[in-house]
Amino acid sequence: MHSSNEWIQVFAGAISTLIAVVAVSHKTNRADYDAIINEHKSERDELKKSYYEERELRIKAETEALEYKTKCKILSKELKQKNEH
Repeated sequence: MHSSNEWIQVFAGAISTLIAVVAVSHKTNRADYDAIINEHKSERDELKKSYYEERELRIKAETEALEYKTKCKILSKELKQKNEH
């Protein structure tokens, strides 16, 4: 009876050790990821700034294009009306 209890205790100890190793390695990897993220933070911020600058320019260009398109339609209608008379 004692030998089966001892084997259960050894098995439980081995599982506990394995869980501890996995937990420690996971925490270590997370620290590595945090270091990598912080290392590239300035690059990310620069890309983010560039994206928003380009976005503003694109929105401005799209707005101007829509205004010109509207003006062209108005002029086209006026030209048709003049040609009909």
